[in-house]
Amino acid sequence: MGNDFILEFDFDKRNEWKILRKSILFYIGTLFGFLYFFITRGKLGLYLGFGFLLVTIPQLVLHFQYRLNDRNKKITVNHSQLTVRVDKNGKTEKEFQFKEIDKIVRHKSQNNENNMTYALPPFFYNYTEIILVDGQKIIFTDFLTKTLGLKDVETSEKLSLFNLIRN
Repeated sequence: MGNDFILEFDFDKRNEWKILRKSILFYIGTLFGFLYFFITRGKLGLYLGFGFLLVTIPQLVLHFQYRLNDRNKKITVNHSQLTVRVDKNGKTEKEFQFKEIDKIVRHKSQNNENNMTYALPPFFYNYTEIILVDGQKIIFTDFLTKTLGLKDVETSEKLSLFNLIRN
């Protein structure tokens, strides 16, 4: 076992906060709009505050769902034994071999995930779905990792503006 090549992916709060930090301007816009409204009682502040709030609420919904999906989850990829193990709350949920993987589907909001020039907060949320030959699905989000580093497995991408996890 000393020579095994093993990768472990845990829920990482740094990944979680990195995604929220990308949206800081939208939160500042919301706060500024409502603050401006309370100071001046002008409708412009109300429109700004609610406008930015309408953009950030979908992000908060996604964030909550992704956090629930990945909290206390750990994925262990053993490249030497060609196995993947998914643990939740310290207990093994699923263990399978590479050959049992039918395909991997990456659900993204943008073609180029790194180009955030025109990105709205919900666009920062992506997840990956491992589909086994028996039809079972294993889902993990970017809070764990973007990729498991598996080679020779069919991978595809699906684009969607709002990536709610669908089981």
